[in-house]
Amino acid sequence: MKAPDERAFSADVKKASFRLGQAEDRWQLIDTLWPFVLISVCAKDDQAFTIRFNCIGYPQSPPTGGPWDPSRNAVLSFDLWPQGHGGRVSAVFRPDWKNGTALYLPCDRESIAGHSNWCQEMPSKIWRPTDGIIQYLELIHELLNSSDYSPPLSTAT
Repeated sequence: MKAPDERAFSADVKKASFRLGQAEDRWQLIDTLWPFVLISVCAKDDQAFTIRFNCIGYPQSPPTGGPWDPSRNAVLSFDLWPQGHGGRVSAVFRPDWKNGTALYLPCDRESIAGHSNWCQEMPSKIWRPTDGIIQYLELIHELLNSSDYSPPLSTAT
């Protein structure tokens, strides 16, 4: 029997907005080993980045997630992370933040802690349980498809 947080997540990935993102190749659900969920998000150069989300307490508690290497079952090597030109991509995809396990976004459980100012500065990016994982994925997809995005320093071998 699934726990309430897993049932809520399962319901969210069945919603039209999540399925539309998959149909449009914006993201793909890769695997679920509760409370961890792997979802790949496509960048403008067609490179997909897998994000490993910890969804414990979902949706009342925001997930936390960072770039993941499913083949190694570990945080993605930092040289394979998306790069930026000094804008939002670089600010969000920070290997120095939480050892690469969390993205520096207001909707991330680990990142919002200690950043109460974000509620006033970026209210649209604060976690909304009613929007669920789609909110987080849309923010990542937007960054990976922005003019600030650059491919990783290295390519996977």
